[in-house]
Amino acid sequence: MSNWSELKQSLSLKQSSSEKAETYHSPLQLCSLDHKCAIAVQGPDSKKFLQGQLTCNLDDVKPSQWRLGAHCNHKGRMISSFRASALTDEHILLTLRHSISDSALAALAKYAIFSKVELSVSDQLIGLGLAGEQAEQQLSAWELSITEGNSSCNDGVQVLDVGGGRFELWAKQEKIKNLLEQLKSDATLVDNSHWKLLDIQAGIAEIESGVEEAIIPQMLNFNELDGINYQKGCYTGQEIIARMQYRGNVKRHTVRLIEKKGEAQAELESLKSGMSVYSADKKAIGELVNFAKGPQGLEALAVVKDGAEQAELALSEDGPWNFTIEPLPYAIT
Repeated sequence: MSNWSELKQSLSLKQSSSEKAETYHSPLQLCSLDHKCAIAVQGPDSKKFLQGQLTCNLDDVKPSQWRLGAHCNHKGRMISSFRASALTDEHILLTLRHSISDSALAALAKYAIFSKVELSVSDQLIGLGLAGEQAEQQLSAWELSITEGNSSCNDGVQVLDVGGGRFELWAKQEKIKNLLEQLKSDATLVDNSHWKLLDIQAGIAEIESGVEEAIIPQMLNFNELDGINYQKGCYTGQEIIARMQYRGNVKRHTVRLIEKKGEAQAELESLKSGMSVYSADKKAIGELVNFAKGPQGLEALAVVKDGAEQAELALSEDGPWNFTIEPLPYAIT
């Protein structure tokens, strides 16, 4: 969105390259989240409606607590993934990839006709990501501290603690501008590729254009990330998702790929979500989900067949086989 360009110009903010190593050592990193947007669900039936559609338990979503979740089709395939947070019980935000916002909204709207809710992609809210050792300190300086749970809403600013010392802020442009104007520290402003890379390193995959309705939530490790509630009752796709879990039929999971040092060759322009990942015997064993360039080369999250952990992988049937699987910061049980 153009809002970030306007903010940078009006505040004379200098943006650093996301691929520079010093970016990762900056004590305060400010990241534009213009690759994301928020679907607003408003009305007296907001929670009841979403409870029958999403994998997460909406009883857990409150002003002090957000939840990872997914909206699936009847086959249990993910139409969208998001972080669900609450401004009030009648005003829920689903923050998700901008590339799928229209299709995600349309999919939800099909089921909303008999509920007292209004759905819209908010063009008023923009996102700011905070990372680095001074991120929490900066929140305190802005009087936006999270005192309990993992989210808060203060003075029109929705704050989500997404783990690892990282925070997402969602507010109207003028509010974000005011916050940036208050900065007294030497912050590093970077574009959304830096935030994408931090999500990849945290093992948090997101549905984006190219992989809609192709993946079940367990394949994105959502059962490890508290993105599926198996006790909440029925929702669209619930029967398939539960059956896959209890019968142990999930044979593919999300892994983190990284280019070998000294062999960085992949170009972002040639990549897209949903393209195949190949093993050394030229067999397609999975698909690419998210990717971003960092100081060491390309890093990515991909859904691959179990048992490929020791393999050297490629993003082309003809190689080069210059990707290895790195450990995730959580266990796959």
